[in-house]
Amino acid sequence: MSSDYNLDFEVPYYIIEHYYISGGVSVFFNFLVLYLLLFHSGKIGNFKFCLLSFQVSSIILDLIMTLFMQPIGLFPICAGYSYGILSRWYSWSSHLLMMMVAFFLSCQIETLMLCILQKHKTILGLRKLSNIPDWPYNCVFVVLGFYPFLVTFTLDLSSENHERQLELLNELYPALVDKFRSLPEFQYYVINDGMKMFLALALFGTVQAFVVETTLVIHMYRTLKSVQNQLSSITMGRHKSALRSLVAQFATTPVAMLPGGIVALCVVFPTDYSQKITWYSIMVMTTHSTLNAIVMILTYPQFKKNLMFWNKNMKRTSIATI
Repeated sequence: MSSDYNLDFEVPYYIIEHYYISGGVSVFFNFLVLYLLLFHSGKIGNFKFCLLSFQVSSIILDLIMTLFMQPIGLFPICAGYSYGILSRWYSWSSHLLMMMVAFFLSCQIETLMLCILQKHKTILGLRKLSNIPDWPYNCVFVVLGFYPFLVTFTLDLSSENHERQLELLNELYPALVDKFRSLPEFQYYVINDGMKMFLALALFGTVQAFVVETTLVIHMYRTLKSVQNQLSSITMGRHKSALRSLVAQFATTPVAMLPGGIVALCVVFPTDYSQKITWYSIMVMTTHSTLNAIVMILTYPQFKKNLMFWNKNMKRTSIATI
């Protein structure tokens, strides 16, 4: 394989078109879910707040990725540039935009965990054997709220200044330095202490989210089974419906996480196709919020009834709460 990795520094306009289309579709579906949550979901208390937080973080992340940033990777070199509105019109750096992506992607994952924790607390309270203390959940909520800031901070630590980036590129990829200089702006990351901490936190966050959410879901199903004789069929159905929707939403997270893993593999094991593979991976990643919103609409029965105009004569006051 050649030392320049056959990198294409031209703007791939088909990816830009994908960003606009994917972003527009995603924002539409996520705003639709916001509307359904606000006006057609009944009173669901703290759980509703968690769902709303998840949708808001999804909308902001999609806007950053598909409109404001529009990242173009130069992999297998850990570098890239932005073609979005904030980059071209307002000269925002790719690093700053990348920090925003890291922050809101972390928020998206953590708010989904908050939804599951809040539902776990509610279902555990159905046992009525003893009062469930709030402090363990509150402690976890604080930790989850702090995590996105920590991830973003470590990513910021990993960035070298522009001159240092050019020096490193000149040492490692001298044939490509002039092409990098020709770009309006770019970001090149090296594996320094800050990047090691960022990668460690990202890996830890992904693994712990999978383990914790899987454990809580199994525990919730077992709890519902143990109290099913004490609850009405309507109440049981309501809780099972909400739980099924959360599980389905959790099942869509690989669409957001696996592309990141593929990008990392392309950096570790570079090939002549690494750049195209990472482009397509990021394109797939931008479809996650759309898929998640569709899953949410289809798995909450009340949302389907309102959206598909099912059960038109149902009174608003009889809308089941989740």
